[in-house]
Amino acid sequence: MRLLMSIASVLVLGVAANGCSDSIGPESIVGRWAQDNTVPGSGLEITLALDGSAVSGPGTWCGEALGCGSTSTTGVATGNKIHLITTFDDGRVEMFDGTLTSSNSLVGSMRSTSSVQIDLPHAQSFHRAPYVPPRTQ
Repeated sequence: MRLLMSIASVLVLGVAANGCSDSIGPESIVGRWAQDNTVPGSGLEITLALDGSAVSGPGTWCGEALGCGSTSTTGVATGNKIHLITTFDDGRVEMFDGTLTSSNSLVGSMRSTSSVQIDLPHAQSFHRAPYVPPRTQ
């Protein structure tokens, strides 16, 4: 009887621990993301929202010696797969296809599809950026 109680206890704890695991799905894309592997002084940050499977949100970019600007991102999230199209205020358009590998990591490939610059897909990743409240003066 003790053996059965011990086994039952282990099973209950296992199910409870599994229920608390880091579930990765489309809702994990919601939030602020920063591009990895950028040249110092450059980068892309996007803040994404989810409506059904549709992803959208604003962002900012900076380029080394190019200044900074704004972006607009749209896309689709299905399971842990993400497809994003980011339009930059300088006319560039970049496509990203990736996978949420955790609730804080997005890994895939990006390529420019605009007439300004067309390039081959290259490895790209994003990490969840901390929320920074707006500054008041």
